[in-house]
Order: sequence, then structure tokens, then C-alpha cells
Amino acid sequence: MPKVSEKVRSRIWSLQTQIGKGILDGTHDPKKLAEVLQAFLEKKGEKNEFATLEPEQAINILGQNKVITAEQAAKAWSIEEPQNAAIRYSEATLLTCAEQNKSGEDWRLVYCHGLSLREQRDKRGTSQNSQPCFYKGNTWWLEHSEDKWASHKAQTGYYLINFRGQFSDMNWNEQEQEITKLGKEYERCHEAVFNETILTIFMVNNGERIAEDWWHWGISLDSFGNRVRVGNFDAHGLRVSSGWDDYSHRYLSVALVRKFEN
Repeated sequence: MPKVSEKVRSRIWSLQTQIGKGILDGTHDPKKLAEVLQAFLEKKGEKNEFATLEPEQAINILGQNKVITAEQAAKAWSIEEPQNAAIRYSEATLLTCAEQNKSGEDWRLVYCHGLSLREQRDKRGTSQNSQPCFYKGNTWWLEHSEDKWASHKAQTGYYLINFRGQFSDMNWNEQEQEITKLGKEYERCHEAVFNETILTIFMVNNGERIAEDWWHWGISLDSFGNRVRVGNFDAHGLRVSSGWDDYSHRYLSVALVRKFEN
């Protein structure tokens, strides 16, 4: 058997327990399960030691209100729950984020279906009587000229996002410089991902509003070359706007995301 760390050994023990249960209740083929375990030992090793991280473990680390599972997100959006949705972050990364939360950060692990901004609007609508909603009068981004970015579908999966808006009173490029200083594992969250996840949080966490009085400045460019931003998410609805790179304001911030680790 390959040499592995104690952390990996604990994961192996968990996997062995699952195999034993499957054999006892007759729900799994013992030979196939043995092959799964062998593959885990021989091919996965230390590089993927976080591959078995479960939502329950993430909740234990970050806290109940800091994790939105794939099951919860699917129910909120009335979408079929994805199968085998992997958490693509290590336990060590989640522990780091949990420590940062103690100092005022707001790292959360939220499952994202990769819905485009327009798909989100289609599903939630613009009625203030059906929260959360989009702002009814905010329609410029529905024009054909904005199809490329407004219809963009992000990658599905669990995203680790810091919902404490940062780097306000800086223009877009200055914000990028600050993000670079943090390290290559961080980047600006895509506006469609940010938008979907704050709507999900509202639906799952009993009306919790994020970005109620600020905007997240995203990645995309509109048809005029302006950077897209989303937010100002009050009871009138969530808004989509844009602005020049060299503009800055106290309400223009950044939600950071940790890049996937595998």
C-alpha cells in the first residue's frame, strides 16, 4: 500500500466504512467497491486528498449559514439536483477561510448551477411580491447587443466566495492590482456567478440580502466596452449596470472567489 498522510488515511477509513455498509446491505458489488478503493490509493494519493470532502464537513468548518449545498440550491431554483457534485477545495483551504471569517471576512461555499444572468431573470421575474426578484425597469442588458455576456453560462459547481465587498474607492484596474497581490489562488468573481449565488443565499437563508447597498464589479464588457456590475439588491430588485474602468466609488467593490483546486 502506498505511503499516505494521516489525513488521507482518515479519508480512506471513511471510504472503507462506506464499502462495508454497501456489502452488508447488498446495495453494492464488493468487487467493484474494492476496485474503487484501490484506485483511490494508487492513483489519487496526496494530490487529491481533499477529493472526498463532503458538504457536512464543509458545514462543520465554515458554519451552517456559510454553506449552501447542491441539494438546497436545486430546491431553491426548482432545478434537478446534480449528482456527485464535488467540492473542489481542500479541507485546509476551508479552514483558512474559516479563520479569515473570524476577522470580518465573509467566505461562503455555495453551489452554483451556472445560470446566465438572463436565465436567472427568467426564473425569478420582476415582481416585488415574489422575492427575490430583478428590478423591473432595468432592461438595457436584455437587448440583442448584449447577448454575448448576458447569456454567458458559468461552470457549475461549489464556489468559495468572499461576500464582503472589497477594494471600494478604486478603479477597476487598481482593484485588479490588489487582487494580484493576494496570490494566484484568488480572482474576481464572475458577475453571473455572484448574482446567482446571492439569489440562492436569499432563498435558502430566509431572505438574507447580500450587496443591498453596493455593487460587485465583474469581468465582462458590455457592447460599449464598459465593465458589467451587479448588485444594489434591495426590495425593488437586483440590478445590472456597467461603468468605465477608470471610474471609482465607495459602492463599487469586488467579491473574491477562490479558484478551483482540482
